[in-house]
Amino acid sequence: MTHPPLPPPGGTPDLPQKSPTTRRRLFWVSAAVLLVVGLFLLLQNLDFYWNLTRPALHKDIINKYAAVYKFDPLFVMALVKVESRFAETAHSHRGAVGLMQLMPTTALDMAKRLGEKVTLAALNRPETNIRLGFHYLSLLRTEFKDDTVALLAAYNAGPANVRTWMKAGPLMLTTIPYLETRLFIEKVLNTYAWLKRFQKIKIFFRV
Repeated sequence: MTHPPLPPPGGTPDLPQKSPTTRRRLFWVSAAVLLVVGLFLLLQNLDFYWNLTRPALHKDIINKYAAVYKFDPLFVMALVKVESRFAETAHSHRGAVGLMQLMPTTALDMAKRLGEKVTLAALNRPETNIRLGFHYLSLLRTEFKDDTVALLAAYNAGPANVRTWMKAGPLMLTTIPYLETRLFIEKVLNTYAWLKRFQKIKIFFRV
């Protein structure tokens, strides 16, 4: 009678083993996936996450006027985040009001240009404030074109100041004399970049 071959000493035959390079690659890929998922889940439980994504409360309004005025809605969301943290009744110590922190004189001027009559109380309404804010941004863009630094500087410090600063040459973040304006621009641009990255994550996870 023929007997089956005996296993080698030590028990069962050796199984094919993955190379060290393959194992390391699998480890780092798995670690990267777990890190991304972990950060995503962590952000959902942070106040920062919710504060940053609150523009969804006014998403329809922002998207509506972004389409009319040809702005990236995420750019305006970033501006609103920095200006008011999405607080509809926000008031600054200088008197700026609403989501986009418009000075009353500026807001009333924008309303006049649009052929509208707007009361000061109406500036706390998201629809009104965002519409007038978009119109103001569009006027600044007409003057300062695609210069985002100049556009944001004018929104924060006024176009007259920016015109004066630009007499010395193209405006750069480091040449703006007002610390508040420099910080404002940095925060808006950083928030804008974060929102764009977050949008990619949302698309990746289909959320």
